[in-house]
Amino acid sequence: TNGVSNANAATLLAYRAETTTVDVSDGTIDSTGNASYDLNLTVNPAALSDFVVDAPSNATTGHAFSATLTARDAYQNITTQVSGNTAITVNHGTVTPTSLAQGEFTDDGTWIGSITISGIKEKPVVTLSAENGGKTGSDASTVLGIPDDPSNIKVTPSGSASSPRITVTWFDNSAVESGYRVERRQGAGSWTQVGGNLPANTTSYVDSSVKSGSVYQYRVVAINGAGQSNDVSSDAVITDSARAASTWYLAEGTTAWGFSTYITIANPNNSECHAKITYMDPRPEAGRGRVAYRTVTLPSESQTIVDPKWDLGDVDFSTKVECLEGKAIAVDRTMFWNYGAGEEAHNSIGVTSPAKTWHLPEGSSAHNFETWTLVQNPNAIDATVTLTYMIEGASPKTFEKKIPAYSRATYLMSTDIGEADASIKVSSETPVIAERAMYRNSRREGHDSIGTTTPAIDYYLAEGSSAYGFSTYVLIQNSNATPTDVTVTYMTDSGPKPQALFSMPANSRKTIKVNDVPGMANTDFSTKVHGSAPIIAERAMYWDFGTGEACHDSVGMSSPHTTFYLPDGETQNGYETWTLVQNPNDSAVSIEVSYLKAGGGAVSLTETIPANSRKTYNMSDKIPGGRAAIKVTSKTTGKKIMVERAMYWNARGAGTDTMGGFSD
Repeated sequence: TNGVSNANAATLLAYRAETTTVDVSDGTIDSTGNASYDLNLTVNPAALSDFVVDAPSNATTGHAFSATLTARDAYQNITTQVSGNTAITVNHGTVTPTSLAQGEFTDDGTWIGSITISGIKEKPVVTLSAENGGKTGSDASTVLGIPDDPSNIKVTPSGSASSPRITVTWFDNSAVESGYRVERRQGAGSWTQVGGNLPANTTSYVDSSVKSGSVYQYRVVAINGAGQSNDVSSDAVITDSARAASTWYLAEGTTAWGFSTYITIANPNNSECHAKITYMDPRPEAGRGRVAYRTVTLPSESQTIVDPKWDLGDVDFSTKVECLEGKAIAVDRTMFWNYGAGEEAHNSIGVTSPAKTWHLPEGSSAHNFETWTLVQNPNAIDATVTLTYMIEGASPKTFEKKIPAYSRATYLMSTDIGEADASIKVSSETPVIAERAMYRNSRREGHDSIGTTTPAIDYYLAEGSSAYGFSTYVLIQNSNATPTDVTVTYMTDSGPKPQALFSMPANSRKTIKVNDVPGMANTDFSTKVHGSAPIIAERAMYWDFGTGEACHDSVGMSSPHTTFYLPDGETQNGYETWTLVQNPNDSAVSIEVSYLKAGGGAVSLTETIPANSRKTYNMSDKIPGGRAAIKVTSKTTGKKIMVERAMYWNARGAGTDTMGGFSD
C-alpha cells in the first residue's frame, strides 16, 4: 500500500492446489475470507518511533517560517499513530507554537505550518525539536538575531562658540549589525535621529548640528533585518568652546636628588593679574598636604619665572597655580639635572583639572630606561588609583595604589612589571593628575609629559624630524577592549604622506621609528594619527650632537585649536627656542606669533602656512637675547592649528619640548 502503514486492506487470491504464506514484517495481520478462493488481509500501522523535522537552513528572529513535522514508525514509514500533544521546543530563545494537538497531523501523519523563533541575539545555530511520549526529532537553523548592544558610549565636545561639535564614540560588540543609528536629545526633550543610518562596524559619529552652550545627550542603537539592540545612552554634555584656564596643576616637581625646578607662568592678558601657588608635599615626615604658598604678580602680556626651592628647600612636590582674578593664564614646569655627563632637562605644560582616567602612551623600563608615573591627589580625601601597564607584545598588568590627600606619589615601572615597553593608564574614582617622567643611560638624558584624559579618533603631533641628526618615534596607545585599525599621515613641507593601515590589538601599544619609514628620511614633519576607534598618540625625539644622547617628548592633542600659549622660552645663555605650528587643514591658514616678554610687552609676526604642512619659527629672529612666553593664534576664521615649542642649549646637548595650553 505504497509504504504507508495506514490500516489499508488488500485482497490476495489463492487457489486450492497451492500453499500461500503471507508475512507482514512492519505491522500485524487481520485475516478474513471464505474457505474456497479468497483471503482478505489488513495491515495495521506500527507505533510512533520518531519525527522528521524539516526547517529552513536560515531564519530571522521574530519572523515566521514554514516547517514540516513527519511522524515515522520504527521502519521509517510514515505513521498516523500520534496521540496526545506533541511539544515543540528550541535550544535558544522562545518558539511559537509550543505544542501541536493530535488532530493537527494530517491523515498521512504530517504537519505543515508556521514556526516563529523569538528572542535571539547575534546569529546562533538554533535546534528546533519535536517530542511526544519520549519520541523525538530535530533540525537546525541558523537564526539571524538582533545585534548585541553597543557599549562604552562617550561624548566629547569640541569646536568653537561659532562652530561647536560633539564627537560620539562607542564599542561595536556585534558581528551581525547592518548599521548603527545615533539619536540625540537636547535637555529633557524628545529623542530624534541625527544623520542617516551609519554603516556596519562604525564606532564614531561627529555631530556638527549642535548649538553652542546647549546640553545634549546621545544614545546609539545597532540595527539589522531582525530588529535593533537596546539603546545605550551617554552622559549629558554641554557644548562649549575651549577656554584658556585660570587654574593649572603640575604633578611632577623636585628640588632634591640633584634636580632643580622652575615654574613659568604666561599672562596673555592686557592687564596685570596675580597667581597663587600651592605646593603639595608627599613626604610622610612632613605631615601631608599643602606645605607652602606663594602669590606672585604677573605683568600684562608677560612671562614670569618662579623657583620653588626658595619656598620649599629640598623636597619632591606637586603644584597648583591659580589666577586670583580668574583670568586666563598658562603654566609649565622645567626640571634640570646633571649626573656627571652634562646638564639635561625636561619640561611639560600643566593640566587644567583633575580627572578619573589618564592615558600615557610612552613608557619603558628596558633599553637602559627608567620610567616614573607621578600622580597628584589635590583632594581633601585619599585616592585609590589603578595603574594598568599595556605591555608591547604581552598582556596588560594592573596594580592598585593609594595616595594621601593633598599629596603626590611616584611609581617606578620596573618595580611593577620588570623590563618592558609599555603604555600606562591611571584610573581613580577620586579625580587626580598624572604625568610620566623617563630617564636613560644613568640619567644622561630624560623627558616628561602630561597624560591625556580623552582617547580620540584623531591625534595630532606638531613637532617631528628625521633630519639634522634627530630620530623621532611615534607611540600609539589603544586602550580599547577591541582591536583598532590605525593610519598615520606625516605632514611635510612637500605635502601630506599617508601611510598604510595597520591593526593594533586590544589594550596595546605600538612604536614607529619614523626615520625608518620609506620616504621619510631627512624630513621635518608633523603627524596625524587616525584610529577606527579612539586612540592616543605621543612623540619622542632623540639626538646626539657630540656631548651624549639627549631627548624630549610630548603627548599629542585630539583636536586643533585657535590659540595656543607656551609659557617658557629663552634666547640668551646659549638657548634656542623654536615654535612648531602644524596646519592640519586642507587650505592655507594665516597665523600670528606673539612673544610675551619677561617683564611685559609683546612682539609679533604674521605668517601663512600651506595646507597640511608645518612651519618652524625661531624666537631669536624677534628676540635675539632674552626671555619670552609665546602665543600663537590662527587668524583664518574656522581654521585651527596645533602648536608645540622646542628648546635647546649647551650646543644642543640638552633640550625640552611641550605642547601649549589652548583656547578657541
